Amino acid sequence: MYGKIGLAAAAILFSAVPALADSCGGAPIPPAAVDGAKATQTQMKDARDDVMNFMKASDDYQSCVLADLDRQKREAAKAKDPKPLDPGIIDAVNKKVNSNQKDKEKVGAEFNASVHAYNAAHPKG
Repeated sequence: MYGKIGLAAAAILFSAVPALADSCGGAPIPPAAVDGAKATQTQMKDARDDVMNFMKASDDYQSCVLADLDRQKREAAKAKDPKPLDPGIIDAVNKKVNSNQKDKEKVGAEFNASVHAYNAAHPKG
């Protein structure tokens, strides 16, 4: 009997975690890095636009995931038998946000390196 209850609880937990991803969509895909030393001015502008769009989409994604987590916490507290939200759900959300944040930092660093390489290859005289 306890095994069936445990299986049911695990199924509920694992079905709730994907619901977070479904309501906010997947994490944005980082843009490809540009070789600034070989890029044209147009390619650099396009890369900048891609980076800015990725950063905005990432901010929106993180806000959505965190807002959904807050909603789930409120719903759990208002339930007929109030209980704190399962820590596994909270951990899953934190992993999603942290992973996306690392992608943002990587994309920003790559673009900055591209800009430095572009400026070195195209000095203003």
